[in-house]
Amino acid sequence: MKLKAGLEIHQQLDSHKLFCKCESNLDNNREEKKFRRRLHVTKSEMGKIDTAAKTERIRNFEYETSEFDCLVEADEEPPKGPNENALKIALQVAKMLDSKPLEEIQFMRKIIVDGSNTTGFQRTALIAVGGRLKIDGEDIGIEQICLEEDSCRKGKKEDEYVTDRLGIPLVEITTSPELKSPKKVREAAKELGNILRACGVKRGIGTIRQDVNISIPEGERVELKGFQNLDMMIEVIENEVNRQKILSKISKANVGSVMDVGKIIKYKNEGAMACKISGWKGLLGNKESDNEHPRLGKELSEYAKKSGVKGIMHSDELPNYGIDENDVKTIMKELKCDDKDSFVLVLGKEKIARKSLEMVRNRAEQGGVPKEVRKVLENGKSTFLRPIPGAARMYPETDIPPVDLRGIEISKPSTLKERIEKIKLGKDISKQLVVKGLDKRYENLISKGVNEKIIARILLNEMPEMRKNGIPEPGDKEILKILKEIEAGNIAKEGIYENLVKLARKEEMSQDTISMEELEKYIIELLEEKKSFVKENGGRAMGPLMGIVMEKYRGKIDGMIISQKLKEGIERIK
Repeated sequence: MKLKAGLEIHQQLDSHKLFCKCESNLDNNREEKKFRRRLHVTKSEMGKIDTAAKTERIRNFEYETSEFDCLVEADEEPPKGPNENALKIALQVAKMLDSKPLEEIQFMRKIIVDGSNTTGFQRTALIAVGGRLKIDGEDIGIEQICLEEDSCRKGKKEDEYVTDRLGIPLVEITTSPELKSPKKVREAAKELGNILRACGVKRGIGTIRQDVNISIPEGERVELKGFQNLDMMIEVIENEVNRQKILSKISKANVGSVMDVGKIIKYKNEGAMACKISGWKGLLGNKESDNEHPRLGKELSEYAKKSGVKGIMHSDELPNYGIDENDVKTIMKELKCDDKDSFVLVLGKEKIARKSLEMVRNRAEQGGVPKEVRKVLENGKSTFLRPIPGAARMYPETDIPPVDLRGIEISKPSTLKERIEKIKLGKDISKQLVVKGLDKRYENLISKGVNEKIIARILLNEMPEMRKNGIPEPGDKEILKILKEIEAGNIAKEGIYENLVKLARKEEMSQDTISMEELEKYIIELLEEKKSFVKENGGRAMGPLMGIVMEKYRGKIDGMIISQKLKEGIERIK
């Protein structure tokens, strides 16, 4: 496989928003407060319209607000900043990759009119260039590092977005196209993830996104956008290489004029438009086509949908969908198709249908493999998103003055390996604390002189369980309060989760402990009652009897003490 690939990593930084003081959290319990915007493409300062932006139609978008955004995100107030902490974290990342920071940075506006930004553009700044990433002793070049704002989250409807994510600071790392295999791409993404986790970045699903730029000798540069799962990376890249190999054999097509065929095909009270594609008969394919078929009908449909239609019909899959053989012959005659030609048919309002067929023309006239951005799908395939953007996409941001980076002192953070070695627990537990970004909190808590193992257990086991159950997470103050009660003998270790929940809900802790005498008395009575069971099963009786005692005294006394006393009692009966 002759492959050239480069990575783009977009990682959220653990700081407040880039151009305001709002917290960078996602709000899943927001109130139904919304506003609307109508976005359309505009010319750059040089008077040009970006290629990618041309494919977007004028649309109305609805935005759902949250407590984690303000008038800046609504584009009702100029941006502040940029956030100094986010800038320092991004420079830390640059230092880890031996990239050279610029002396001064200028934020730019990157035109995006798909609704993901309320402004119609994304603010981004180049902060460092050059650098290297080491993989298995090999140096992979770093082209550039940028600091930019994240976009909105998708809402429930097609043209609906949520603004809580908008403005969260992102660092974007772009590698050189030096990765020669899908496996190498995955290794590079994994190593970059490890480096980023050494800096102040967010953790969890959705906080990091990987894009891959790939090309093969017979194809073109294609950007695969939106990897969430590194395990899918190899499959998706292999599928794209195969797609390009198949499509590379297809020549550019001549596309006829768009014609109204509404007299032949009656569709509700709307119209029917069609156009001829010369020489493409049999290339459009259908559901029965095998994996090696170019399926150009699918490619054309992906382009057409950008104009608002739900799909297209074409001659390779007709007659079907209520269109009979006579209709097909009449349309072919109207369009002057010969035996080697195909046609594409769109049903709907004339303006939208014409626009969608212009998109079909655009794709067909490019032939086999166009330069484009494609969205990664869960099934390992990809779909057309937009053409590769050009230089007209960017112009200077006039609301934010240039930022002087000279004199900013940045220290190189400890690597993940160094942080793991610093924690004096088992290797697996230490690694979990570091990889999940909990080691700083762990170190802060143990500095108060509390039990290290219990702290690790709370952070790695109890807290995730609380989040899973939708319970608010307690702060360090509440955790330390529980640990003091354990040391004083007022709470058993088994009562940690129960009391964490109580404190998180602003309730009083449960201090319902029992004396050793009460425990011993209960165990004696239980063993007397289950004497025959113990004699019959011996040591195997331990498990069932332990369950009975724990059910009664869980959280009231240490489980190790219960186990010890029960074991002693069973030994006496045996």
